[in-house]
Amino acid sequence: MALFGLFGKKGNPPAPPDPSDARTQNRGSGSVQRRARGERSFDTEKKIDAIESEMSSEFVPSRTLTGANTIAPGETGAGEAELAPSTDVLLGVEGKAVPAELGLTEAAPALQEAAILFADEQYELAEQMLRIAIDADPENDREAWLMLLDLYQATGRQDDFDRLSIDYATRFETSPPSWRETETAAPPARSATPSVALSGMLDSSIIKSLERLQKLAEQNTSLRLDFARITGVAPVGCGLLLRSLKRLHEHELALSGTEELAARIRAILEVGRRDETEAPWLLLMELLRLQNRQQEFEDTSIDYCITFEVSPPPFVPPKTAATRLATEAQPAGDAFLLPPVIEGRNEILLADITRHAALHDPLVLDCSRLVRIDFTAAGQLLMSLSPLARAGAAIEFTGVSRLVLALFAMIGITEIARISPRKS
Repeated sequence: MALFGLFGKKGNPPAPPDPSDARTQNRGSGSVQRRARGERSFDTEKKIDAIESEMSSEFVPSRTLTGANTIAPGETGAGEAELAPSTDVLLGVEGKAVPAELGLTEAAPALQEAAILFADEQYELAEQMLRIAIDADPENDREAWLMLLDLYQATGRQDDFDRLSIDYATRFETSPPSWRETETAAPPARSATPSVALSGMLDSSIIKSLERLQKLAEQNTSLRLDFARITGVAPVGCGLLLRSLKRLHEHELALSGTEELAARIRAILEVGRRDETEAPWLLLMELLRLQNRQQEFEDTSIDYCITFEVSPPPFVPPKTAATRLATEAQPAGDAFLLPPVIEGRNEILLADITRHAALHDPLVLDCSRLVRIDFTAAGQLLMSLSPLARAGAAIEFTGVSRLVLALFAMIGITEIARISPRKS
């Protein structure tokens, strides 16, 4: 490229300058400025090196893996928040302002246990618990029947669903729920794609998030990264994030909030102005490269070349273009449509719900597709929604299955949100 040649080979060295020449004095002043910039750049790189060194020295694996995303028996995740804190603590004395509209009273212990087992994908044990509840009180415990019908629906067992429906209609002299042909059956046991969400200022404070990203990268080949809640960028933070992304070239990445982050980076850049480090420019190009946006990468690389008078990094297509996973939940009109399965610490989903809540009151979460949510994810959902409820926001869940409803009731979501069970 001819442009890059401008900064390549030099001609014969110029004759020694005349010390009395004013232009020489200006060049000398420029040299001082360049040296000062070089020293600031060196100091920034040293700071990034020091922070990374601190990360490495403090990194100690906190768990022993027995399989993907699992913890060995007897261990707990280091530093993980309590998943089901008292709603009295979360909301305060006056926090329970949003009544729950339920089709059941507080679930019996057997039904609670069945809900937990189902959330943990232990479908056979959950079925046994519900059978025990039905046998113990076949005339009155209609909720156990409905939960068992939901279990058969969720796991695609239509023959068992039809047989139980006949018994239900005979026992209660009313029509049973109908089989939903479009229902997505609960998938086999699998591990959720772990996610990391960066928020606030992108500076040295992101060290903890990057440590978690490092741990997850060692245990998983697929990762989700959310940048939507970043409010500003600093050169040190750009350098730290850039180095972390460079280590993930063999991973399958799903990125969210890249447009917002790119806009914040561009806001601190100016073509021709050399700042203390090249990291923001290089981070911007890396984000474009990861998304396989070659033309934008090339355009940015030309500006980078003009600014620093060096050849830019080449465009190397990513092994897998980073995209947002197609299974993400999405707004559906005024309601937010939840995905069929929610597992683990899903920061990206929670961030999407929070952004939707800022634009809609009441916040309506459509659970018509939701088949299963595990205990960890339900606890995280509770903690994410509690500040909204405490601030007076109205929260509604619609189309909730009986199995999910029982789990919500047990951990306290029914105390901060209005729940509408799925219609038959």
